[in-house]
Amino acid sequence: MSTGTAGFTRNTKPVVGGPVGARATLDGRSVILLTANNYLGLAGDPEIIEASCAAARQYGSGTTLNPPLATTPLHEALCDTIARFHATDAALLFNSCTAANVAVACTLAGKGDVIFSDRLNHASIIDGCRLSAAETRVYNNRDLAHLESLLRAPHDGAKLVITDGVFSMEGDEADLSAMIALCRHYGATLVVDESHAAGVTGPGGRGTAAAQNCLGEVDLYTGTLSKAFGGFAGGYAAGRADLIAKLHNHGRFYMFTTAITPASAAGARAAIERVLRDDSLVQRLRDNTVRLRDGLAALSLTLLGRDHPITPILVGDEGKAQAFGRALLNEGVYIGAISFPIVPRGEARLRAQPSAAHSSADIDEAVAAIGRAARQTGVIG
Repeated sequence: MSTGTAGFTRNTKPVVGGPVGARATLDGRSVILLTANNYLGLAGDPEIIEASCAAARQYGSGTTLNPPLATTPLHEALCDTIARFHATDAALLFNSCTAANVAVACTLAGKGDVIFSDRLNHASIIDGCRLSAAETRVYNNRDLAHLESLLRAPHDGAKLVITDGVFSMEGDEADLSAMIALCRHYGATLVVDESHAAGVTGPGGRGTAAAQNCLGEVDLYTGTLSKAFGGFAGGYAAGRADLIAKLHNHGRFYMFTTAITPASAAGARAAIERVLRDDSLVQRLRDNTVRLRDGLAALSLTLLGRDHPITPILVGDEGKAQAFGRALLNEGVYIGAISFPIVPRGEARLRAQPSAAHSSADIDEAVAAIGRAARQTGVIG
C-alpha cells in the first residue's frame, strides 16, 4: 500500500494478479470471481486473445490518429459487425461508452431542446445531460406515466429520451416496447444504453430490444466493448444513419480523441462474431444466473432484479455490507460491496454477477460461502 499527496491512499482495493474468468488471483490468492462484467467469459478466451494479439503485431499499439483523420480495416469491420448485431444502419466507435453517452447528449440535443432521462440512469448519461446545452427533465425509474406527463408538456424543440436498457445497480429492464410507442407518439428520439444487455439478454444475447421483440425499432443504442464482448476498452453508438452521421461530424467526444487500439477492435469484433454464430455461452450464462438466484433465494437473502445476471443482495447498512464482503472474501469468493454515493444511503448491497465461465460447482460453492458469510455478519439469522 502506498500513500500519495494529501493523505490519499492507493491500492486499498484487491490487486488482480492474472487473467480473470470463473476465478481470479486477488492479492496472491485464487478466489471465485462473482462480481465482474465478464458475462460470457470471453476476457480470457484464447481465440479472442489471439485475434487481439495478431492485430497488435500487425498495427502496433495504436494509430495515434484522431478518428476523423484515419481508420483501419479492423475499426471499419467492427463498426459493421456492431451495426449488424443491433440491426441498425451504422455504428461509430468511441473510447468508452461514457464518451458515447456524453457525445450523444451533447450532440443530438442542444439549446432549446429537452432530454428526458431516467432517474437511475448510469452516471455517464447523467453527466452527458449536465454538459449538454439542452434542458434535462428527470422521470422516476421506469415510470412511463411520469415520462408521458413530461413528454406531453408543450415544447417546440427536439426531444431526446435516454434510458439504460438494463439498470446496472438493480438488474431491471426498461420497458422498451412501451417507450418506443411513447416516443413515436410524441415525436421523440429514443436512445438506449445496452452496456449490461448486449451479449447478455434476449434471443442470442441481442439485447433488451430483442428480449422485448422490438429489435430494429430503437433509434440509437450506446454500448461498451468492456463487458460481454471480451473486456476491451472502447464503446460505441449504433443506430439510424442520420444520427450516426451527426455524431461523426459534430461529436466532440468522438472527434477530439484518439481511436481505440487495433487490438481492441479486432478482439471485440471476434467476440461479437462468436456471439452471433453461437449462443451457447449466452445460454450457459442464463443457466448460471438461474442457479445462483435460486440458491441465494433459498438462503432468504433479499435480492433485487429478476432474471438478469446482475443479482444485487440488498443489505441496507453500509458497515454491515462492507463486513459481509470482507467475510465472503475470507471464504474465497469476491463480490463487490456497493454503497453511497453509488447507491442511496441505506441501500448498500453486494452486487453478484455470474459468468458463463463458471461451472455449476463454482456457483454452488459460492452460494454456500455466501450463506456462511451472511450468517457470520448477521445479514441472515
